[in-house]
Amino acid sequence: MTRENFRCRCCGECCRIKDGIVRVSHAEVKRIASFLGMSESDFIERETELAPDRKSLMLKSRPDGSCAYLTADNLCRINQVKPDKCRTFPFEWTNPDSATVCPALATP
Repeated sequence: MTRENFRCRCCGECCRIKDGIVRVSHAEVKRIASFLGMSESDFIERETELAPDRKSLMLKSRPDGSCAYLTADNLCRINQVKPDKCRTFPFEWTNPDSATVCPALATP
C-alpha cells in the first residue's frame, strides 16, 4: 500500500477496533499532553493505562472500545499530534484483519 493509492474515507472504523491497543512512547506522551494543555503526569494518569504485556503505556479507550479522541464526525481530536501507530496506518503496518476493518483497504 502506498500513500498515492490509499484514500482514507474518514469513516473512523480503524479508531473503533474493540480491544485495539495504541501504545504511546514518552515522546508521544509529551507531545499529546502539551497539545491538550496537560502536564505529562496528569495525561498519564487520566488518559493512559498499562498495556496488557505490562511493557508500555497505551491510550485508554471508551467503554465501547473506540478511541477516546474520535469525534462524532469521525475525526481525530488530536490529529496534529496523534501517535505514530495511528499516523502510519496502513503504510507501515496492518493486521491480518485490516481489510475487513478499513473499507478503503477492502476496495481496490
